[in-house]
Amino acid sequence: MWELIKGLFTSGKILESAKDIIDEVVTSKEEKAKLHIMFEQMLNEHEQTILRMEVKDRDSARNREIETAKVGSRNFTQNILAYVGVIGFFAMMGYLLSNGLGEMNAEESFIIGNLTGMAGAIAKDIFSYYFGSSKGEHDTRPQAFDWQRFKNSDEFKKIKELGKDKGK
Repeated sequence: MWELIKGLFTSGKILESAKDIIDEVVTSKEEKAKLHIMFEQMLNEHEQTILRMEVKDRDSARNREIETAKVGSRNFTQNILAYVGVIGFFAMMGYLLSNGLGEMNAEESFIIGNLTGMAGAIAKDIFSYYFGSSKGEHDTRPQAFDWQRFKNSDEFKKIKELGKDKGK
């Protein structure tokens, strides 16, 4: 879900729509300047909200594990499913690497490919949960919305120039 929301902002669809609305609705230079300031504040607040929600999500998973350990409770179902998921992925990969796809037709190999992809995603999620996906996550993935990069982009300059061009 987060990727969908992030994609809307990083692909520029919402920003383009906002720019079009500014062109159609606002006519005076002062109104445009005020609107641009409000727009900047809204984008900053949006970025901060997404970052807070990501941190809260990671913390809730970690706190659950801490509280479970404090109580002395063991969640065998979760542990068994984690082992089955990881072992299943490596077993499937081992089988495919050692035997190949053989004489399978296109439909069978397509199904095996999809199952392998799903098993890989499950194993990745298990490793992320237990070993912390957030440690290096922000170093390697693009931010939900890079405000500084947007502020220096041509798109932002065009938005800022809207008021200047129509005010002349």
